Order: sequence, then structure tokens, then C-alpha cells
Amino acid sequence: MERERCECPYEPLYSLQVENVREDIREVKERVGRLESTLSRGVFLLVANLIGVTIMLAQQLLAK
Repeated sequence: MERERCECPYEPLYSLQVENVREDIREVKERVGRLESTLSRGVFLLVANLIGVTIMLAQQLLAK
């Protein structure tokens, strides 16, 4: 049995809204990716600075 296809008069509008939502989701994914990249660089620099401070303090402690 074949189903009759009923064309909704609002289908083009719904299609446009769905496409806009997809585009917005892609944009959010890109922004989250850039944010993750920035945060990971920040964490890397923080860890590097902490290691540097630890080494400096250890050298001062051993020099006494």
C-alpha cells in the first residue's frame, strides 16, 4: 500500500528553520573548538609556569 503524501503548506518554512538551526549548531561547534584550543594553550602555559617556579624554588632551597 502506498501512502499518500500530504504537502504541508508550511514545509518550506520548516525546512528553512531546520537549515538555520543546523547552521547555528555548526557555528557553535566551531566556537567551542576555538575555545577548547585557547583553554588548552592556557593550561599548558600555566603548567609550564608552575614547573618553572618549582624548579626555581628547588634550586634556591638546595643552594642554602
